[in-house]
Amino acid sequence: MRFYCGAEGGSWGADAGHRSVSDGVYSRAPEVPYVKERRGRAVKKLLLVALAAIGGLLVYRQIQADRAEQDLWTEATDSVPTGS
Repeated sequence: MRFYCGAEGGSWGADAGHRSVSDGVYSRAPEVPYVKERRGRAVKKLLLVALAAIGGLLVYRQIQADRAEQDLWTEATDSVPTGS
């Protein structure tokens, strides 16, 4: 915390690092740290869900390919032909 005297008629007081509107400067309020933290967590969760979905899709496609190959081998090695 620092103390200052405003340039355009301000008064002595504690300053959190921002000038007041009465000094003629409009300043934006600082972003609250926990908002950035929550936003970061949300992005991480979204990325985790997206990676899980992509991983699930890859596993599903591999299972389907394995089943198709197994069906092909079963048909090729079946001792009784179909249609007999």
